[in-house]
Amino acid sequence: MLHRIAGALVCLCTITFTITLSVDAIAQSGGNNNEMPVFTGFVPMSELHLQEGFLRPFDNVGVFGWRGLVLLNDSKLHFTGPVIETPLYFLGFGVVPRQIYGGTDTVRPEGMTPLFDGETLNGWTVRGTADASVVDGVIRLTNGNGSLESDGKYGDFVLQLEYYTPVRPPGQGVNSGVFFRCIPGETMNGYECQILNSPSQRDFNNSMGGISATGGIHNRQTARNVGPKDGEWNYLTIAARGNRMAIWVNGIQVINWTDERAPHNNPRNGSRVEPGTIQFQGHDPDTEILFRNIRIREL
Repeated sequence: MLHRIAGALVCLCTITFTITLSVDAIAQSGGNNNEMPVFTGFVPMSELHLQEGFLRPFDNVGVFGWRGLVLLNDSKLHFTGPVIETPLYFLGFGVVPRQIYGGTDTVRPEGMTPLFDGETLNGWTVRGTADASVVDGVIRLTNGNGSLESDGKYGDFVLQLEYYTPVRPPGQGVNSGVFFRCIPGETMNGYECQILNSPSQRDFNNSMGGISATGGIHNRQTARNVGPKDGEWNYLTIAARGNRMAIWVNGIQVINWTDERAPHNNPRNGSRVEPGTIQFQGHDPDTEILFRNIRIREL
């Protein structure tokens, strides 16, 4: 589904379209002490649209996530190609609209199935030393090292959820993650989508070694930091198709990555496309994180 505040959209399977840019420089702020630089200049999503699962296919700043784009002198983007070369491919779309506007247009993956009933941990298993419970309709995950693992296994999919981390003193932010395509029954042997809104000094110092802002693939692909905040609900979309992956944080795409490593059963050691479990990380004894509105669509 593609949503526009006003106006209709025409969709084609193979597309030729032009996007008019409101030209903003790609700005980065921060970087002092343990602050990761923050990507700015995009139009933020409304809380209502985020709650309903909408995303921006085009951030109105650059061409991130789009392959084959050519920047013309008149500040327009022209694209010719199939849907597989666009962010919409990761969301299960077979068609792409003729025009997309960065400040207004949003998309939403359809056919999502809940993975959490809001009352129990049915369908989930605790691994390691993590603790998990359901409090007021949300999953509360504490302690670690361990995880909360789904009973179901998923290969190509789009996953959406909301997470909340408490505000802590500088340098003591919660470190967690969402693992996917994990080896079933093994603790966090999978790809990790990092959750790290406020990195510790150690994590920041290690950032070039693979620690990333929220939305990065740990030890594989760093993410554009769009500034998710502790003390607020944040919105995460993870999509995987074959060896390609895309992640959105608060409706803005932060990675577009292809795992070009040799195939391996364990994603820590190589590329895995086979279905695996989803695991929420209890990183350490100080872990405290909440999850809600967890839903998935297999592609």
